[in-house]
Amino acid sequence: MTDKLTISFLEKPDFQEAIRVISIAMEQNPVNIAVYQGGAESLRKTFERDFLELFSDLPGIVFTCKADGQIVGVMRMRSCDGRDDLDKQDDIDEPGDIGRRKSIWLKDWASRDPQEPHWHLGPIGVLPGYQRKGIGSKLLRRFCQEVDACLAPAYLETDELQLVPFYEKFGFELVAESEIFGVKNSFMWRSPIREG
Repeated sequence: MTDKLTISFLEKPDFQEAIRVISIAMEQNPVNIAVYQGGAESLRKTFERDFLELFSDLPGIVFTCKADGQIVGVMRMRSCDGRDDLDKQDDIDEPGDIGRRKSIWLKDWASRDPQEPHWHLGPIGVLPGYQRKGIGSKLLRRFCQEVDACLAPAYLETDELQLVPFYEKFGFELVAESEIFGVKNSFMWRSPIREG
Protein backbone atom coordinates (compact mmCIF):
# COMPACT_ATOMS: atom_id res chain seq x y z
CA MET A 1 0.00 0.00 0.00
CA THR A 2 1.27 3.46 -0.90
CA ASP A 3 1.74 5.83 2.04
CA LYS A 4 -0.10 9.13 2.50
CA LEU A 5 -2.96 8.59 0.06
CA THR A 6 -5.45 11.42 -0.03
CA ILE A 7 -8.66 11.64 -2.02
CA SER A 8 -10.12 15.06 -2.69
CA PHE A 9 -12.14 17.02 -5.20
CA LEU A 10 -10.18 18.11 -8.26
CA GLU A 11 -8.78 21.59 -7.74
CA LYS A 12 -8.38 23.99 -10.65
CA PRO A 13 -4.55 24.11 -10.51
CA ASP A 14 -4.51 20.28 -10.85
CA PHE A 15 -6.84 20.11 -13.86
CA GLN A 16 -4.21 19.67 -16.60
CA GLU A 17 -2.23 17.14 -14.55
CA ALA A 18 -5.39 15.13 -13.85
CA ILE A 19 -6.11 14.98 -17.59
CA ARG A 20 -2.56 13.78 -18.26
CA VAL A 21 -2.82 11.12 -15.53
CA ILE A 22 -6.14 9.72 -16.77
CA SER A 23 -4.86 9.60 -20.36
CA ILE A 24 -1.78 7.63 -19.25
CA ALA A 25 -3.83 5.38 -16.96
CA MET A 26 -6.23 4.44 -19.74
CA GLU A 27 -4.08 4.45 -22.88
CA GLN A 28 -3.62 0.66 -22.77
CA ASN A 29 -7.33 -0.13 -22.34
CA PRO A 30 -8.31 -2.59 -25.09
CA VAL A 31 -11.02 -0.45 -26.68
CA ASN A 32 -8.74 2.60 -26.68
CA ILE A 33 -6.07 0.63 -28.52
CA ALA A 34 -8.70 -0.62 -31.01
CA VAL A 35 -10.12 2.85 -31.61
CA TYR A 36 -6.91 4.89 -31.56
CA GLN A 37 -4.88 2.17 -33.30
CA GLY A 38 -1.76 1.99 -31.24
CA GLY A 39 0.07 3.38 -28.29
CA ALA A 40 2.42 5.97 -29.75
CA GLU A 41 2.86 9.23 -27.84
CA SER A 42 1.09 11.22 -30.57
CA LEU A 43 -1.98 9.03 -30.11
CA ARG A 44 -1.79 9.44 -26.33
CA LYS A 45 -1.82 13.20 -26.91
CA THR A 46 -4.96 12.78 -29.04
CA PHE A 47 -6.45 10.74 -26.24
CA GLU A 48 -5.46 13.45 -23.72
CA ARG A 49 -7.16 16.08 -25.89
CA ASP A 50 -10.34 13.98 -25.95
CA PHE A 51 -10.37 13.78 -22.15
CA LEU A 52 -9.83 17.54 -21.95
CA GLU A 53 -12.92 18.00 -24.15
CA LEU A 54 -14.93 15.50 -22.11
CA PHE A 55 -14.09 17.08 -18.76
CA SER A 56 -14.75 20.58 -20.16
CA ASP A 57 -17.89 19.91 -22.22
CA LEU A 58 -19.57 17.42 -19.86
CA PRO A 59 -18.36 18.43 -16.43
CA GLY A 60 -19.01 16.19 -13.51
CA ILE A 61 -17.58 15.67 -10.07
CA VAL A 62 -13.91 14.72 -10.33
CA PHE A 63 -11.85 13.25 -7.53
CA THR A 64 -8.10 12.83 -7.48
CA CYS A 65 -6.07 10.44 -5.42
CA LYS A 66 -2.66 11.75 -4.48
CA ALA A 67 0.29 9.80 -3.14
CA ASP A 68 2.66 12.08 -1.29
CA GLY A 69 1.15 15.07 -3.11
CA GLN A 70 1.35 13.60 -6.63
CA ILE A 71 -1.83 12.73 -8.57
CA VAL A 72 -1.81 8.98 -9.18
CA GLY A 73 -5.51 8.31 -9.73
CA VAL A 74 -8.51 10.16 -11.17
CA MET A 75 -12.23 9.38 -10.99
CA ARG A 76 -15.11 11.25 -12.60
CA MET A 77 -18.78 10.85 -11.77
CA ARG A 78 -21.59 12.59 -13.59
CA SER A 79 -25.29 12.85 -12.89
CA CYS A 80 -27.29 11.66 -15.91
CA ASP A 81 -30.99 12.12 -16.61
CA GLY A 82 -31.11 8.95 -18.68
CA ARG A 83 -30.44 7.90 -22.25
CA ASP A 84 -30.38 10.71 -24.80
CA ASP A 85 -32.30 10.41 -28.03
CA LEU A 86 -29.79 8.65 -30.28
CA ASP A 87 -31.22 10.35 -33.37
CA LYS A 88 -30.03 13.68 -31.93
CA GLN A 89 -26.46 12.49 -31.63
CA ASP A 90 -24.21 13.74 -34.38
CA ASP A 91 -21.34 11.84 -35.87
CA ILE A 92 -17.98 12.92 -34.50
CA ASP A 93 -16.67 15.69 -36.71
CA GLU A 94 -13.13 14.44 -36.93
CA PRO A 95 -11.32 13.47 -40.11
CA GLY A 96 -9.95 10.04 -40.79
CA ASP A 97 -10.39 6.56 -39.48
CA ILE A 98 -10.05 7.44 -35.78
CA GLY A 99 -13.04 9.79 -36.00
CA ARG A 100 -15.17 7.08 -37.63
CA ARG A 101 -14.07 4.48 -35.09
CA LYS A 102 -14.74 6.83 -32.16
CA SER A 103 -18.21 7.51 -33.52
CA ILE A 104 -19.03 3.78 -33.75
CA TRP A 105 -17.66 3.14 -30.24
CA LEU A 106 -19.41 6.05 -28.52
CA LYS A 107 -22.74 5.39 -30.25
CA ASP A 108 -22.60 1.76 -29.11
CA TRP A 109 -21.98 2.82 -25.52
CA ALA A 110 -24.64 5.55 -25.68
CA SER A 111 -27.22 3.08 -27.00
CA ARG A 112 -26.86 1.09 -23.77
CA ASP A 113 -27.13 3.99 -21.33
CA PRO A 114 -29.92 3.40 -18.81
CA GLN A 115 -33.13 5.30 -19.41
CA GLU A 116 -33.61 6.20 -15.77
CA PRO A 117 -31.65 8.89 -13.92
CA HIS A 118 -28.36 7.64 -12.45
CA TRP A 119 -24.79 8.51 -11.62
CA HIS A 120 -22.34 7.55 -14.35
CA LEU A 121 -18.90 6.40 -13.22
CA GLY A 122 -16.07 7.10 -15.59
CA PRO A 123 -13.47 7.56 -16.54
CA ILE A 124 -11.57 6.16 -13.61
CA GLY A 125 -7.90 5.27 -13.78
CA VAL A 126 -4.71 4.83 -11.80
CA LEU A 127 -1.20 5.34 -13.13
CA PRO A 128 0.37 1.98 -14.11
CA GLY A 129 3.08 2.14 -11.44
CA TYR A 130 0.45 2.62 -8.72
CA GLN A 131 -2.03 -0.04 -9.76
CA ARG A 132 -2.83 -2.99 -7.46
CA LYS A 133 -2.05 -0.90 -4.37
CA GLY A 134 -5.62 -0.23 -3.25
CA ILE A 135 -6.02 3.14 -4.95
CA GLY A 136 -8.83 2.03 -7.25
CA SER A 137 -10.64 0.50 -4.26
CA LYS A 138 -10.27 3.73 -2.32
CA LEU A 139 -11.72 5.72 -5.23
CA LEU A 140 -14.61 3.25 -5.67
CA ARG A 141 -15.45 3.38 -1.95
CA ARG A 142 -15.68 7.18 -2.24
CA PHE A 143 -17.92 6.87 -5.31
CA CYS A 144 -20.24 4.42 -3.53
CA GLN A 145 -20.35 6.66 -0.47
CA GLU A 146 -21.43 9.59 -2.65
CA VAL A 147 -24.16 7.78 -4.61
CA ASP A 148 -25.51 5.95 -1.58
CA ALA A 149 -25.80 9.23 0.31
CA CYS A 150 -28.36 10.39 -2.25
CA LEU A 151 -29.89 6.90 -2.71
CA ALA A 152 -29.08 6.96 -6.41
CA PRO A 153 -28.28 4.11 -8.81
CA ALA A 154 -25.02 4.04 -10.74
CA TYR A 155 -23.78 2.78 -14.10
CA LEU A 156 -20.45 2.16 -15.79
CA GLU A 157 -18.88 0.70 -18.91
CA THR A 158 -15.63 -1.25 -18.96
CA ASP A 159 -13.58 -2.93 -21.65
CA GLU A 160 -11.27 -4.54 -19.11
CA LEU A 161 -12.87 -7.89 -18.36
CA GLN A 162 -10.63 -8.51 -15.36
CA LEU A 163 -12.27 -5.49 -13.68
CA VAL A 164 -15.80 -6.93 -13.78
CA PRO A 165 -15.29 -8.95 -10.54
CA PHE A 166 -13.65 -5.87 -8.97
CA TYR A 167 -16.73 -3.74 -9.69
CA GLU A 168 -18.99 -6.55 -8.49
CA LYS A 169 -17.33 -6.28 -5.06
CA PHE A 170 -18.77 -2.76 -4.88
CA GLY A 171 -22.32 -3.84 -5.74
CA PHE A 172 -22.28 -3.48 -9.54
CA GLU A 173 -24.03 -6.16 -11.60
CA LEU A 174 -23.32 -7.04 -15.21
CA VAL A 175 -26.40 -6.05 -17.26
CA ALA A 176 -25.18 -6.17 -20.88
CA GLU A 177 -22.20 -6.91 -23.11
CA SER A 178 -21.18 -5.92 -26.61
CA GLU A 179 -18.22 -6.29 -28.92
CA ILE A 180 -16.59 -3.28 -30.53
CA PHE A 181 -13.75 -3.84 -33.00
CA GLY A 182 -13.18 -7.28 -31.51
CA VAL A 183 -13.09 -5.98 -27.93
CA LYS A 184 -15.66 -7.21 -25.42
CA ASN A 185 -17.33 -4.43 -23.44
CA SER A 186 -19.27 -4.89 -20.20
CA PHE A 187 -22.04 -2.61 -18.94
CA MET A 188 -22.77 -2.62 -15.21
CA TRP A 189 -25.52 -1.28 -12.96
CA ARG A 190 -25.53 -0.66 -9.22
CA SER A 191 -28.70 -0.11 -7.21
CA PRO A 192 -28.38 2.22 -4.24
CA ILE A 193 -27.48 0.61 -0.96
CA ARG A 194 -29.14 1.97 2.16
CA GLU A 195 -27.01 2.07 5.24
CA GLY A 196 -28.59 -0.10 7.92
